[in-house]
Amino acid sequence: MLNDLILIDGVSKDFLREVKNFIEEWLNESESIEVTTSGSTGTPKTIKLEKDRIRASAKSTGEFFQFEKGQVALLNLSPQYIAGKLMIVRAVEHEMKLAIAPLQANPLENIPDDLNIDFGAFVPSQIAAILKNPKSTEALGRIKNVIIGGAPLHSNLENELTQLPVNIYASFGMTETITHFALRKLGTPIYRCLNGFSVGIDNRSCLVVHENEIVKRMLVTNDVVDIIDHMTFKWKGRYDNVINSGGVKIYPERVEKMIAHLLPENRFYVTSKQDDKYGEVAVLVVEGDVENEAILSDAKASLPRHHAPKELIVEDQLEETPTNKIIRKKF
Repeated sequence: MLNDLILIDGVSKDFLREVKNFIEEWLNESESIEVTTSGSTGTPKTIKLEKDRIRASAKSTGEFFQFEKGQVALLNLSPQYIAGKLMIVRAVEHEMKLAIAPLQANPLENIPDDLNIDFGAFVPSQIAAILKNPKSTEALGRIKNVIIGGAPLHSNLENELTQLPVNIYASFGMTETITHFALRKLGTPIYRCLNGFSVGIDNRSCLVVHENEIVKRMLVTNDVVDIIDHMTFKWKGRYDNVINSGGVKIYPERVEKMIAHLLPENRFYVTSKQDDKYGEVAVLVVEGDVENEAILSDAKASLPRHHAPKELIVEDQLEETPTNKIIRKKF
């Protein structure tokens, strides 16, 4: 495998060392590896994952995208976390070449024009940086298949991406499912499970992932969904983020999509604030300078009754987890 590494200009010695160390770890006789969780649901921690489960996950992805020996996979995520480890595993298990790009906001900045990449995975913050650069945007459009995960994708970014001549999917998963087990083609609302997975819902309308060779026992999530059938669903938001405002349930993630056009240049999120009359009300937290009153007025016009944020809170910089997911505070 070490002979199949393609180094792109700007890759640090430390990053390359991490990649080689993990390849050696993956190929050793141990039956499990250690993974550091992202910290999106609490303090980051180290857990053990069985290699047979990770191998099965890589196989499922490979079947969906029809990986073949000799194809090129792009690594632009740290192997300290599961997403980076999985990209390496996919390349090893499917005998693909691994193109290693620098760990930076725009990993496509130095991609050679003659390098044909068959599969790449990005987080939304990388996509935002790539789309600001015409050359990098063109490079993204040359990748055969792309997945985006780790955090919700801004609606404005999704609209831009649907204009590119490439297959791009939003991924859905978590460490317990060895990252993604369902994919959504951008421009469509439906997530479809990979082969071998099936889903249902509990009494909260939260997604349940049934047991298989990767998920060793039934997994109950906090993701509120509309189930279409045992393999397809629409995601509505996180149960733990739902705002109960005087009996009206507000899903912050849905509100964010509906007002994304009002804040094309700012990062933001919708959260809750305690209120004497309604129990909770929705508030809008924005990074950077905005016209407070105009944004709130336009948001009210764009949303169903009672769903509009009642207040706008401006912060110089939004807090993030170690893997660049925005931390949603409540007020």
